[in-house]
Amino acid sequence: MKKIALFGTIFTVLLLGACGDSDTDVNEAANAAAEENENNNEAVPSDTGQEDNNEAAETDSEQKDNDEAVESDSEEAAQDNGTVLNPYIAQDLNADVKVIYTNTNPGLQHSFSGDVSIQIDEYQIVHVSNMNESSKVNFDEEDEGYVLTYKMTLVNNSDEDVYYAGGVSLQSDDGMDYIIPRQHLVDRELWLKDDSTEDFSQYSGGETFTGMNAHSMTKEQFDKLSSPTLKIDAFFLDDDVSQKIGEDAVFKIPFNDEGVEKAEVSSQLYQDKMVTDNIADKEVFFEETDLNETEDIEGVKITFNGVQYANVTPTEAYKESFSDFGDSGVVAMTAKLTVENGSDTPIDKFFVDRKLTIDENRGTLFNQGMLEPSYNGTLNPGEKEEFLTVFLFRKDEFEIFNKFELQVGPLKDSEAAPLFKEKTASFNVPVNK
Repeated sequence: MKKIALFGTIFTVLLLGACGDSDTDVNEAANAAAEENENNNEAVPSDTGQEDNNEAAETDSEQKDNDEAVESDSEEAAQDNGTVLNPYIAQDLNADVKVIYTNTNPGLQHSFSGDVSIQIDEYQIVHVSNMNESSKVNFDEEDEGYVLTYKMTLVNNSDEDVYYAGGVSLQSDDGMDYIIPRQHLVDRELWLKDDSTEDFSQYSGGETFTGMNAHSMTKEQFDKLSSPTLKIDAFFLDDDVSQKIGEDAVFKIPFNDEGVEKAEVSSQLYQDKMVTDNIADKEVFFEETDLNETEDIEGVKITFNGVQYANVTPTEAYKESFSDFGDSGVVAMTAKLTVENGSDTPIDKFFVDRKLTIDENRGTLFNQGMLEPSYNGTLNPGEKEEFLTVFLFRKDEFEIFNKFELQVGPLKDSEAAPLFKEKTASFNVPVNK
């Protein structure tokens, strides 16, 4: 709870800062929204329209490379045939084990780089009962519980050894619970490891490794799960965590048919932290994902790939963080950008400024960094990076806004000094309410 409370405090400050440049405009917008709603009785697009837009959404190739969705063949692979994936559970806990759900082809794969990737080959949930008294510590001292076991394969086709500190988390749908990893519930011989090295965190270049991990949960936790989020920390080079390879792997793990459907919808969304960290549920009502408009800043190509607008419902753990948006609801705009550094100058990823101009002179909105993937390090010449940018609106105010312009830049170095004569790139952002 400390982490959530800290996030909420920072988040609230950012929200106030984002609106602070135009308090007068915001107040006028709220009043105008009330008048327009009264006079015109304009409605938000119907659920049917939202469903049509969601069905029309297509995941682009980069998203597929990152976190592949559970597709129709995965539903066929989900089964309960009684075969236990991890027999060691019964042995270690001296317990009765019953298979609840198995998915032998979840279709979950993430690329840390062009040469290093990880995939979930299979996973299974079992019910555990009639265990030793000492084993109940895995289930908050209760008489029964559940265990998730997943088999994963690491492919390291690079020439270098990679390292992994074992960081993994499983978060509940509502963001309230972190399901504890229980590596000891897997036979040590079946852990993900490289037997050719003495360093348990080291994985040799040019090799492939397969192993298993497990998480235990109480009955209360299990009963409210449909598609929890599994996050596997990014690998790194030279046994140095600062040399991270790519981004963390984030997978939705369906526990039932409802979870499969939820994971399929989630896979169509831009993967900002509202999605990956279970901060909020998003229902897209308008999107254009193939804009691909490019501007050039002295050799740096900035491409506006697409945008999604969604109605946002905070999960239970983060409701308080959205309290400043009133009772009318929250709208999120998530814009996808690609920055390709064709210049001779390194660019700091953290200092890539992004802001939104509303109706030319109504006001300026700054991006919500706490809801975006973490961007750190240097974008060196010849490299490119995808950026997801999130803006939040009160729903009643959003409905009276007509025009948005996204500004990127000035770009900066590692000391936050502006580069390229402080030039910026600007894009008109399409919107349809």
